[in-house]
Amino acid sequence: MPMSGLSMKTNMLWNSVGSIIRLGCNWLITVFVVRLSSGFDAAGALSLAMTVSSMVMPFAEFRLRTVQVTDVHGERSSGEYIGLRVLTTFLSFAVGAIYALVTCATGVLPVVFLYLVFQLIANFIEGFHAIDQRNMRMDYIGRSYIMQGVGNLGFFCLVLGFTNSLELAVIAMCASTLAILVFYDIPRARQFEMVKPVIEWKRAAKTLLQLLPLVFAQVCSTAVVAVPKQYLAASLGQAALGIYSSVAAPTVIVQMGATYIYSPLIGVFAEKFADDKKSALKLLAKTSLGIVAVGLVCSIGFFFFGEPILALLFGNGIEEYTYLLQPAILCAFVTAFAWFMNDLLLAVRDFKASFAGNMIASLVTLVSSAAFIQLFGMNGVSFVGAFAYDVGVLSLGIFLARDYRKL
Repeated sequence: MPMSGLSMKTNMLWNSVGSIIRLGCNWLITVFVVRLSSGFDAAGALSLAMTVSSMVMPFAEFRLRTVQVTDVHGERSSGEYIGLRVLTTFLSFAVGAIYALVTCATGVLPVVFLYLVFQLIANFIEGFHAIDQRNMRMDYIGRSYIMQGVGNLGFFCLVLGFTNSLELAVIAMCASTLAILVFYDIPRARQFEMVKPVIEWKRAAKTLLQLLPLVFAQVCSTAVVAVPKQYLAASLGQAALGIYSSVAAPTVIVQMGATYIYSPLIGVFAEKFADDKKSALKLLAKTSLGIVAVGLVCSIGFFFFGEPILALLFGNGIEEYTYLLQPAILCAFVTAFAWFMNDLLLAVRDFKASFAGNMIASLVTLVSSAAFIQLFGMNGVSFVGAFAYDVGVLSLGIFLARDYRKL
């Protein structure tokens, strides 16, 4: 018999601790790929693999975890959600392989393909985490994240250090994550509900078509930073992308910190928007203040300690590039608000508005990337992202206000 659910505070704590540890370990991978190899070329190849994966992961996710968690009316069974993930996993690998073949140099394709497999395994786990979250057992999620982070970091460093092969190091991460899925996450979720994949083809096709605007919205959102990064690599080389990615990597804590604040509350937002929209507005204000606080704390912290921390992690050669930090923090902060607005629109089931807002942001990126990077160099990636997401957040906010009035 499954254990009773935990309190919201305990769930948020477990989710935050686990997510932070996994985030820290994933970031340390970008540090050790520099330390355990010569130059920034390996870091650039890994960053390119991450960028390509981020472009196609929306086709694997289909925003299914958020939809599953906010499914307060029992629209689909957990088995159906897992079945949908089986389909989207194969779909996204096909899309990713085609995208990589078209946009990447031949030499980095093995790393790109292997990293895509790793990301797909990690994403598949989220279907079982949604079951844990619905049953208020996010301690399972936190422990899974901790095991993923520590396992991936340990195996990556061990294999890369002994073999000097980035490909083998990523294969080790795949194996570690797959073991956690099979031996930890599936048994935990099975305590609550049936987790055997169920695929009813007509119903699945209808569901995926219904969610397709969310996928395109996420692709557009990802393109806001991914497109400038690929343009940077094409115009200034993989080493430049490796330098930018190494310096900017710590700023992802702004986005993740914001996610840890609002992600456990998305189900609560869905219920409040349905039953008591005034209390939803109050919760929205408090959550927004929390995101602002995360951004301010990180900006101040990196202002005083960013340079010595980067020098300690990457060596003295990185110090001349610390000017990249604050613009990257600004980009991460605006990105966090864009993610939050997207999830709120999903909670009120306005998929088209989410797509429209992100499409606007991606169009701004496509139009301005070349000019920003030519004008600001590596900082152009951050400035493009901040500018495009500003426009996107404004658009998403207008759509959310419209939906709020209709509730």
